Amino acid sequence: MNPTSLVTIMTSIILSTALITTTTHWLMAWVCLEINTLSMVPIISKPHHPRATEATTKYFLTQTIASTAILFAATMNALNTSNWEITLTTETTTMKIITLALMMKMAAAPFHFWLPEVVQGATTLTALTILTWQKIAPLSILLTSHNNTNLTILSSSAILSVLIGGIGGLNQTQLRKLMAFSSITHTGWVLATITLAPNISILTFLIYTMTTTPIFITLNTSSATTIKDLGIMWTISPHLMLIMLMTILSLTGLPPLTGFMPKWLILNKMTALNLTTEATLMAMSSLPGLYVYIRLTYILSMTMPAHTSTTQMKWRSPHKKFPLSSITLATMMTLLLPLSPNL
Repeated sequence: MNPTSLVTIMTSIILSTALITTTTHWLMAWVCLEINTLSMVPIISKPHHPRATEATTKYFLTQTIASTAILFAATMNALNTSNWEITLTTETTTMKIITLALMMKMAAAPFHFWLPEVVQGATTLTALTILTWQKIAPLSILLTSHNNTNLTILSSSAILSVLIGGIGGLNQTQLRKLMAFSSITHTGWVLATITLAPNISILTFLIYTMTTTPIFITLNTSSATTIKDLGIMWTISPHLMLIMLMTILSLTGLPPLTGFMPKWLILNKMTALNLTTEATLMAMSSLPGLYVYIRLTYILSMTMPAHTSTTQMKWRSPHKKFPLSSITLATMMTLLLPLSPNL
């Protein structure tokens, strides 16, 4: 890609996301969402492959439908109340439409169908951007208007997202699709407390982002695309395999790893607010996802593919270098659980 074009696109994505986090005007938020969507289109379609073109089309149509719904609801609200402020939007119907549209942008169930296909058609690092950075904008709008959003819609979507994210990953062999279903699951955990305790939702999203990033960097470094590729990761680097193993276990949410922190805080907050049924359903719905992650760790650490070649192992090559950021983030996502009492 032309360096000038790349700089323009990246600047547009970063600035549009930053502006959404600060604006309180519906029209400004809509414009920034559109700039964000249009900037991602050339990045997804860059490989010039039919799958990339298909992913771009699906992403563009889904995001456009959601943005149109937001603009329609905000305009109808302005006609009725002469008010464009996000924080002052109190009409029930308006907030329901906008909440559903934002859930579509975040790929929360039942509007999750587009995400696995788009992520599978994109490159590894583009998929990482879609699963992490591109969720900041809709999440920011939900946080700004969290006092007026419908708790029933968000709770139902949270439980459904956790369940579908786990079940959807059961029959997947493609790692990018599997990580897309993982994203749907964690989106459900983020939505669970967005009206009850926004700080916990922000923490959940940050920990998910910091956990997913080293996984995708590792997949990109090792060129792994399917589950069977994980079985030979130890031949590339035993250290890389260990980092991947610990990071996936953290993403699972097992103690004493950092990924346990947000789930612990969310379930604790929900039970403290007498939402015991919802908390129980979310905890039970996360079990299929737990099986998926445990299967990945089993393939990573306890299987050995047939090796009949007499050549030296790839990991013995002295020129192989791995990004320090991946190692640093993976270490943080393994050891930060003791900080949770301070939160």
